[in-house]
Amino acid sequence: MLVFLKTHIFLSYLVLFFGSYFETLIGVGFFVYGEIFFLSGAVVAGAGILNIWIVALSVVFGAALGDSSSFALGRKYGMSFFKEHHKFFNHTNYQKGQDFFNKYGTKAIFLARLLGPLSWVTPFLAGVYKIPYGQFLKYNIPGIIVGIGQFLIVGYFLGNGYQKFLSVTKNYFLAALFIILLAAGIYYIIRNIYRKLT
Repeated sequence: MLVFLKTHIFLSYLVLFFGSYFETLIGVGFFVYGEIFFLSGAVVAGAGILNIWIVALSVVFGAALGDSSSFALGRKYGMSFFKEHHKFFNHTNYQKGQDFFNKYGTKAIFLARLLGPLSWVTPFLAGVYKIPYGQFLKYNIPGIIVGIGQFLIVGYFLGNGYQKFLSVTKNYFLAALFIILLAAGIYYIIRNIYRKLT
């Protein structure tokens, strides 16, 4: 795999860009997990195969474009999703969303990038509720940088020290396995005692 990445570096950046784009696109984002792309790109950069700055630009630009696409879809088609008797897209939930944006304003766009699944729908809803695009970008871009940045930092340092990590894992594998099994056994015993007492 490393040999493939070394000979197809441009393709690697392209995959990271599209992975990040589709992770943030409304609907598709429910099935594509961006963390896979953020972490793996950063790990490979930490190992010295990719450039971390180009990795960061690829995933941040992809996420910004995906969020903007969701925003545009929400602005153009969002209201047509809300029906009186729909399970999720009903008038009650529309009003709850409106109240949420009224209460927290555009800060909600930034915070949503740090709250997992909420980041998948917030750009779409921001479009539905006609938040000005300039205001959307003002909070969305910093949210993307902070939200994705945490994965890039962890992945980069993991990739940078993977040789040491593998060495430690190899030398202490049996001890780590014993501790994990012992902890699982203790947890199981305590859980059974607790169940009998309650």
